[in-house]
Amino acid sequence: MATDPEALTQLSRLIGEPLSPAATPAEVQRILDERLETLRDGIVAEAAASDDVFDRDSALEFVAARVDDLAKWLNGAQKARLLEALRGKIDTW
Repeated sequence: MATDPEALTQLSRLIGEPLSPAATPAEVQRILDERLETLRDGIVAEAAASDDVFDRDSALEFVAARVDDLAKWLNGAQKARLLEALRGKIDTW
């Protein structure tokens, strides 16, 4: 079982849905499959609001770090899809 309650709390906030501290990684991953676009938009909004983001490269670094922070709750395919979606969204800035 993933043991990063802080990341779980952050995921809850980013997707706008409460995630139980007792949830298994498989349960969280199922929910994230349904809410990946919402998660992408939440992370992009954080990047846009960050003082550390001032160009495309710094935005990509920021979102990659955020995904790494949340990685204990993501499976490999979700992480890859999320990073691709984040890059695509940032490229539209």
